[in-house]
Amino acid sequence: VTILTPAGPEGRVLDGLDHRTVALPQEGFLQRALAFREAAQELLTREPPDLVWFRSPWEGVPAVREAWRRGTPAVYEAHGFPSVELPAHHPGLRTREKTLERLVAEENMLLQGSELLITPSRTGSLFLQRRGVPPGRIRVVPNAVRLERFPEPAPPAAELPLRLAYLGTLAPWQGLGTLVEALAHLKGRLEVRLRVVGTRKGVWFRELRSLIRGLGVRGMLEVEGPLAPEQVPAFLAQSQVCLAPLPDDPRNSLQGCCPIKILEYMAAGRAVLATRVSPVEEILEHGRTGWLVRPGSPSALAEGLLTLAARPELVEALGRKARAEAEAGWAHPRFEAALAAVLGELRTSLRSQGRLALR
Repeated sequence: VTILTPAGPEGRVLDGLDHRTVALPQEGFLQRALAFREAAQELLTREPPDLVWFRSPWEGVPAVREAWRRGTPAVYEAHGFPSVELPAHHPGLRTREKTLERLVAEENMLLQGSELLITPSRTGSLFLQRRGVPPGRIRVVPNAVRLERFPEPAPPAAELPLRLAYLGTLAPWQGLGTLVEALAHLKGRLEVRLRVVGTRKGVWFRELRSLIRGLGVRGMLEVEGPLAPEQVPAFLAQSQVCLAPLPDDPRNSLQGCCPIKILEYMAAGRAVLATRVSPVEEILEHGRTGWLVRPGSPSALAEGLLTLAARPELVEALGRKARAEAEAGWAHPRFEAALAAVLGELRTSLRSQGRLALR
């Protein structure tokens, strides 16, 4: 197995595999994407694979072209589509119809040219079907959490201020703006302390900081830098309620997702307050493993927090049942088994067609 990825800041590679990295330009998203595409094309030309597995159109275009040319299979692990997500990164794209049309055309080529497509949610499967992919070529393999990183949780202390945690990016599709507005609704009604762990740079951080100042809630939250994976369990253990305020937007409700943050909240044994959007409802059951409220509504989020603050026994029960659900259905061995099953199925199918002799 040969793996090609961009070089990380610490230069880490995966042990036991032929893991090759590509140094990309420091600035310019498009320049970085095209540089990685060029590196993928060079590798595929120099060392033709028996099977190619990719995650984005940037390496996917040369992967599918080589697969077509050589008659070998391609597997598309379709988690995020540039035509859906890039306008949030670069708002100017929303008015550049030709650019968006080119992105959609590239995505369609990959959807048509891949032997199998893997998506982490049923919502994502429906999105692929709307894009013309037959259901028989789609496999749903949800994300998972490494439970061994999370010790058996102790119940949170029932005390004020209510300690809240958010873990993840500050992207618009995460709903941080709605959450900050919810804090403004709670001023004078409930004492809370929110810790937001995410990247403290870029336009999203500046917009969030401006909103925090404008609403006068600086004393209610702290925006911290990202944590290393090994620091996440201790961070979540300090909270009483963890938050996933996803909006009902195309990225979440149309394209779909499987938020790892929610799985980590569950593994930490903490009550999860989230929004009622389809990918979240695939993970959490309202009143049993989570507390779900209307998306895009600061008042609904605020009322959810007031409910949980008034019912510490509910907070404890939600966290306990969430941990049990994580153990039963979201542990990493299940994810590995699902991927192995997909590969086994693909191997059997290709062998029967005389197209591949996977070892």
